[in-house]
Amino acid sequence: MSIRNLFPMLSKYTACDISDALLKLSHPHGGFLPDLTMFSPSSHTSSRILGPAYTVKLVPSSDVSPKLGEHFTDTIPEGSVVFVSAPAGGINAVWGGLLNTRAKLRGAKGVVVDGRVRDLDELRSEDVMVNHFRLPLTVLRFVNIYKKVFARGSSTLSAKPFARPSEINVPVTLNGNYDPPIVIKPGDVIVGDVNGVVCVPAELVDQVVELCEKLAPVDEKVKAALLEGMSITEAFKKFRG
Repeated sequence: MSIRNLFPMLSKYTACDISDALLKLSHPHGGFLPDLTMFSPSSHTSSRILGPAYTVKLVPSSDVSPKLGEHFTDTIPEGSVVFVSAPAGGINAVWGGLLNTRAKLRGAKGVVVDGRVRDLDELRSEDVMVNHFRLPLTVLRFVNIYKKVFARGSSTLSAKPFARPSEINVPVTLNGNYDPPIVIKPGDVIVGDVNGVVCVPAELVDQVVELCEKLAPVDEKVKAALLEGMSITEAFKKFRG
């Protein structure tokens, strides 16, 4: 079964459920990507993202690394989650309203920025006016963007002249001192909700789904027992073993 065929089953579970499964599989850090929180929408606890990672590596503007031939938002695959890796410690944003609009219209499921974002009012707005076919203004159509963006922080500064995109669809390492380092590879499955963001290696998705199907009902049984007055010690012993 292809990974995408597993997405409907994986989507039933929270980022916490998925991390629990990855820990059972001894995957480092349970797949958790620390310090990335939901910036948009601002108050929708049911909002979530799920899709294969389309990675974008940014470097300092002075870096001599290769430059992209076209803007990375113009090649975003439909159904993907854009993962933007910014240089560590930057005070500037690397994602904003215009990039977000383009990403959504390319069919991105969401965006995760290992860095800062700006234009929060635009990121959190419900609608944008889009001219799909370069038609007269009178036939412009309103498209619901309903953007989902996770990031490390915000800024008033644009990326230029601080950073620039250098590579796409390459493994990127999460900023921070983690042992072992946290690497996001193209095609890994990114899941994000109000709890945080998790990266599931593509080769583990089927095992994660299988474990979630076993583990999630156990917690429901524990909760039901607690509501009936059972102590948490007893409930854990009875249902978790």
